[in-house]
Amino acid sequence: MGQSKRLWLLAILLLPGLSLADERIIVIGDSLSAHLYCWPNELRSENPHLNIQLIARSGRTIRDFSLPRDMRNVSKKDVVIYFLGTNDAVHGHKMRFVNEAFVSHMVFLRERGFRIIVLLPPVASALMPNIEHVRSVVRMQSLRLDIEYYDLEFWDESMTRDGMHPTTELSRLVAQYVYYLLTLDPKQ
Repeated sequence: MGQSKRLWLLAILLLPGLSLADERIIVIGDSLSAHLYCWPNELRSENPHLNIQLIARSGRTIRDFSLPRDMRNVSKKDVVIYFLGTNDAVHGHKMRFVNEAFVSHMVFLRERGFRIIVLLPPVASALMPNIEHVRSVVRMQSLRLDIEYYDLEFWDESMTRDGMHPTTELSRLVAQYVYYLLTLDPKQ
């Protein structure tokens, strides 16, 4: 297990419960976030008081997704977890369009004062090399726009049902990692 994996696992075990009842955690995603045993539901089981709202649908892509124009940061502490990109690789979308849409989404969310946490789409051997292109665009633009982004380095294809969709065990790991990320001070 790598050093970064050990550190976040240790932090999860030692962290007191989060008190995020006033803020919303809005999950924007595709099928990796949308099924019944997905990581947002596992996150909810970590802390049933979390106000989690899913804007996730199987097949969703960065390129084709439109954020709800009436989306507002109600508590002024709302967090968006943005976990899209695998379907852009599946469909082989041109990176120019993925890039434009991703930047548009980030600007929209930032203008509304959301804390944005981007999870890079996981590496999947069946999606090579397209997934690396999508990950590169998301990473590069997150850096350029000073958006928090994280790689799910612990993602293991052997812990998926089909090479991409996580088992319950992997969903739990993602949920624990996101729970840990929510405790971090975004200003550091």
